[in-house]
Amino acid sequence: MRIECNKQNLINAINIVSKAVTARSTLDILSCILLIADRKGFRLIANDLKLSIETSEIESELYEKGAIALDARIFSDIIRNLPTDYVTIKTDEKYRCEISSGKSKFNINGNDPEQFPMPEELKNNSTEITIGSFTFKNMVKKTIFSISTEENRPILRGEQIKFDDGFMNIAAIDGCRVSWRRKNVDYNEYNEFVVPGKALNELCRLLPDNDDVPLKITFSSMHAMFELEQCKIVSRLLDGDFLNYENLFSSASSLEMTVSTSEFLKALERSVIVSDDSRKTDIKLTIKNNFVNIKSSSSIGNVEEDVPINIEKGEELVINFNARFLIDVMSACDEEYVKICFNTNKSPCIIKGITNNEYQYLVLPVNPRG
Repeated sequence: MRIECNKQNLINAINIVSKAVTARSTLDILSCILLIADRKGFRLIANDLKLSIETSEIESELYEKGAIALDARIFSDIIRNLPTDYVTIKTDEKYRCEISSGKSKFNINGNDPEQFPMPEELKNNSTEITIGSFTFKNMVKKTIFSISTEENRPILRGEQIKFDDGFMNIAAIDGCRVSWRRKNVDYNEYNEFVVPGKALNELCRLLPDNDDVPLKITFSSMHAMFELEQCKIVSRLLDGDFLNYENLFSSASSLEMTVSTSEFLKALERSVIVSDDSRKTDIKLTIKNNFVNIKSSSSIGNVEEDVPINIEKGEELVINFNARFLIDVMSACDEEYVKICFNTNKSPCIIKGITNNEYQYLVLPVNPRG
């Protein structure tokens, strides 16, 4: 292989694929980046066997086709420290690689590209769907905080993507919360699969904040592929039965209130200022007389605040929550006002839009201390 390309373009490509490089593995080849130059152009690929990322063609002068697998850390450090804007990469049949720029020249040993695991091909017996990049990114970002971190339920360490009756539904469950969103799509068949949270997080970092560039999703029984302008991401799907969350949202409520999203969120954020636990702050909500009283206390101090509400159904309730969970949910709500539905002080509350029926959140209460 012999190519010449712009240094910054190569750095950008390294930044993209490095998310799929394995830091620790019994297979040394997984700590490598595959450089490949063929009829499709010059590209980089990384693969940790669960997630693979392949860049789109990197603009370059291709003088000789070929491929080599190079240690990702060493290759990245070399490219970032080269003295000029252009890089020349040459390899031979013994997998030795020469990287030169200006008066600087590195000679490093590479690995047989045949040993590198190539990304899965999802062309046969697979389904393709296209959606706006920002639409998908927004749906993921406003639900992914609810994925589980527990090892004993691996299926909940991802998000379920379900296509049903012209809608794409995305849901995440962590045992204390359920986050759900949906959008219209041009696809009327039924399909569902669960994508690991890591893959979705890396995908969101690369997606633009507009829908000008579409995102193509291709999926089969074991893998999902996301094609962006600058790269292609293939993720292995999680195996197992996702929880049937729809029934949880259909439960009856004895008390319903509407509240300003921003006012309630800011009051919740103030309630954790005196917390001595960054992950968990118990608060007591007292709903009465068209106000919700928020009260929290810790060894540092205490805070109490009234937020005006409109009680549409029911009278009063005292219930405890982890404020962090409510803050995550309220931060994800799109409307100026939201509706919050309660039943008892031991059953979950449901937070949903007033005019927008494309999202709902469920949060379990906590038992009061003492």
